[in-house]
Amino acid sequence: MAERLRIEARSGDTVGRLGGDEFIVLLGGLSNAKDASPVAMNLLSQFAAAFSIDSRELMLSASIGIAIYPIDGDNPSDLLRNADAAMYYSKEQGRNTYSYFTTAMNKDVLRRLLLEEQMHGALDRGEFRVSYQPKVNVLSRNIIGFEALLRWRNPELGDVAPDEFIAIAEQTGLIVPLSEFVLTEAINKTAHWQNNYVPSFTIAVNLSPRQFRDPNLIAFITEAIKQSGISNDSLELEITEGVLLSGHAYIKEALIALNDMGVKIAMDDFGTGYSSLSYLRKYPFDVLKIDRIFISDITVDNADRDLVHALIAIARSLKLQVVAEGVETEEQLAFLAEHNCEIAQGYLFSKAITAEQITEILEAKKHL
Repeated sequence: MAERLRIEARSGDTVGRLGGDEFIVLLGGLSNAKDASPVAMNLLSQFAAAFSIDSRELMLSASIGIAIYPIDGDNPSDLLRNADAAMYYSKEQGRNTYSYFTTAMNKDVLRRLLLEEQMHGALDRGEFRVSYQPKVNVLSRNIIGFEALLRWRNPELGDVAPDEFIAIAEQTGLIVPLSEFVLTEAINKTAHWQNNYVPSFTIAVNLSPRQFRDPNLIAFITEAIKQSGISNDSLELEITEGVLLSGHAYIKEALIALNDMGVKIAMDDFGTGYSSLSYLRKYPFDVLKIDRIFISDITVDNADRDLVHALIAIARSLKLQVVAEGVETEEQLAFLAEHNCEIAQGYLFSKAITAEQITEILEAKKHL
């Protein structure tokens, strides 16, 4: 990598390695900020060809952040920090690109660093909790189960949205202990609700891409179910299409192993990503979840109506159970009932609530 960067750098430029896989290129003699663009593009082009190492060809890409003196800093530390912020922005844009620093980027990076700092130890400090959103039978409106959702309240940051902290947990590896926490909590609560209120309750838990690289995944799930006493088919594991994109054999092997155990597998957020129908045939899915973005406009948008109708038809032809997310109105529910969607969840029924609130509701119904 260093050699390729040195080849592309101009005479008078400096290439150095900061550490790990991070390099810095110092450009002099620029008449304006735009002059850095062709240099950045040429540096990226050096990674188009494969690296030949030990008879193997390896493909790498680069992400570049650009900070300009003195606009983005008048000392080395500020320039480095701001170039780093721009580099992270390039990674978020899909990698293999370059970005100039902006003040907004700096705020984003500082926020990210703070989140990452506070996340370490947060599980041990009891800052994470599991909330549950009811899943409802569309026709009877009876609660048939719940989806477990991870929530984080930090003394310094307050309530942190999952959209913010889940991605960081994935990248840092903290997602594995966090997911084990959710699985254990959710399975144990389900056992309590089954034993005391509704024996047929099920629980849905999200699996992240990172978890499939954990060799202990199947053993952990098996032991958690065994310790709780619930049946294997009481657990439904939700994955997104992004998990399947890599096509790694170990992902399919894990899904088959879980399916052989009797654990249900759900395709979450179907239609929002790459949406290959082949996934539904190639992998052992039991449930198809239709994302809320399609449900929100089914009463006013013909295209969304037709799409949801088609998704339900596809799922039923493949003998998959259908769950509609984000149901908020009676009109949406009526449409889903008319088109034979079996299960729904959303604010029409309830937002995500605590385990204690669920127990109170079930206790009250028990004495009616």
